[in-house]
Amino acid sequence: MFSDEQFSEAAEQVSALLARIELKAGAVLDLGCGPGRHALPLARAGLEVTAMDTSAQLLDELRRRAGDENLEIDIRQADMRDFNDISDIGPFDAVFVMWTSFGYFEAEADHDCVLDNVVDVLAPGGVLVLDLLGLETLCRTLEPVHLTENADGSLLIERPVLVDHNTRLENEWILVRGNRADRAMFSHRVWSAGEIARLVEAAGLELEAIDGDLEGTPYDFESERMYVFARKS
Repeated sequence: MFSDEQFSEAAEQVSALLARIELKAGAVLDLGCGPGRHALPLARAGLEVTAMDTSAQLLDELRRRAGDENLEIDIRQADMRDFNDISDIGPFDAVFVMWTSFGYFEAEADHDCVLDNVVDVLAPGGVLVLDLLGLETLCRTLEPVHLTENADGSLLIERPVLVDHNTRLENEWILVRGNRADRAMFSHRVWSAGEIARLVEAAGLELEAIDGDLEGTPYDFESERMYVFARKS
């Protein structure tokens, strides 16, 4: 899931994001950071970075990579539904939730809770950036079976399907390595542009834009990704 190429792509994303939100200094939170694809280049850019995830294994990988580069990153293991209870967290000038890390909870109220927590830790004028796969894109591109051959020779078979009136994506992953096959199931909430706009505004954030890329192209039915920019007043 986390190849060297993906780390390089994330570094390019960070440069574009910081230019997009006009942030050159300050404190930022990478929420759902994984092994640090975005946290690392954010730290390289001179920002004060807090990186948060629930996976101890992925956070250990981030610590290793940050140590190799002598980068200072405040690494926290916490659930994004209750991290605002940590007394020394924030305030942040920006919160980034990248690579579709927002949406994994089954209860709708949990997504509201995450946004409420983000509002709590954002400084006045701070911006939330959500990187999502929008419903409009899925309706155009969804294939019943998708096969990826990895550089190590393993095969990843994905079997995604939209369920619950097109509000959730259920995806079975089958990773084949030699004679062994490992299976995993993922369930993710998906939003249309209108739905996500109402969600962030209900949390008390001011929606600035929903773009289809990091160059400011408005999101539409041809977009590959959905980038949501919302600011705390």
